[in-house]
Amino acid sequence: MKGKCKGNWLMVTDLDGTLLNREAKISSRSREILGGLIEKGAMISIATARTCATVLPLLDGLRLPLPAVIMNGTALYDFSTREFMECKMVSYPLAMEILSVFRAAHCNCFTHVIHSGELDIYYDGLYHPAEEEFYHDRKDLPMKHYRQADLPAGQEVIYFSAMNQKETILQIHSKILSLPCAKKINASCYADVYHPGYYFLEIYDCGASKRNGVRSLQKRCPGLSVAVFGDNYNDLSMMEIADRSFAVKNAAEEVKFKADAVIESNQNDAVALEMEKLFYGG
Repeated sequence: MKGKCKGNWLMVTDLDGTLLNREAKISSRSREILGGLIEKGAMISIATARTCATVLPLLDGLRLPLPAVIMNGTALYDFSTREFMECKMVSYPLAMEILSVFRAAHCNCFTHVIHSGELDIYYDGLYHPAEEEFYHDRKDLPMKHYRQADLPAGQEVIYFSAMNQKETILQIHSKILSLPCAKKINASCYADVYHPGYYFLEIYDCGASKRNGVRSLQKRCPGLSVAVFGDNYNDLSMMEIADRSFAVKNAAEEVKFKADAVIESNQNDAVALEMEKLFYGG
């Protein structure tokens, strides 16, 4: 293991299913541990499929010393300055190709654009209860605005997100990968940990990934070894470049197989406790 001296690690964790418990929260114990580590100089960040708007209330007093990797690496976001950085954008013509596949399948897609430092999210409609719950949990959050309307002409897109039953998502994913533009995008699908039987499909520029987001964080922390924590398939890219990778016990089997170590589940504060061990050289 590299970097066993105190404070020798850049530590990056996924949120849902990893740092967050089954109630989609950071437990009080994890919050206390992470806050103490950050006060002592630990370099901790997150890499998530979530937007800045849904991450902000989760942090609730935790002052990350580094930007966060958001929306699967399409951007870094600095919560202290409320600033998007290193954004990877999809052109308007490409966006319309992608949206045509969703519309042909009668599946809604939440299409994210950056406007005046916040997110505008365009969508066609809400077609099933899980999607309605997803929308109502987020519609009143600051920094994002849902608009049931067509994407404005010429507008670049930073992120596409859809949720539906597994079969529907896998069919759309296959059709997206057959488009002429497929080499210009990443398309990632994985299980929704909160709604059994449902999957997410997320699409973004080919230069965006959690791996590249973590590499950007590395440049801000020269000389530090990298430890990452995850549970789902979209975490594999950052695990590939880490000095140490950890999967929580509740992770997908492939993620556990590829991780350097499997730790306790997200219900047992496993990420915070492992970060504490790393920081103090245990």
